[in-house]
Amino acid sequence: MILDQPVITTIISTSGAVIVGLGGMWINANQLGARITDLGNRIDKRIDDLAHRLDRLEDEFRTFKDVVNSKLAQIDSDIAKLMDRRG
Repeated sequence: MILDQPVITTIISTSGAVIVGLGGMWINANQLGARITDLGNRIDKRIDDLAHRLDRLEDEFRTFKDVVNSKLAQIDSDIAKLMDRRG
């Protein structure tokens, strides 16, 4: 089989287009992978930040609960003293 000039040109052009297309897909895949990795890192940072804030909120709630409980204990003690004076 003898290839004439238009067939050879078509084969070379098609081969070049395939190579360029595959190269573009490889570059896009790498960029997408980098973006996914970056997104994962940002999500991990947000999760760590939220965990830290939750820990702080729990500490503040425990402190608040302790203050309220001590105030209620003081009120209970005052009420018991008043009841003892009356009785």
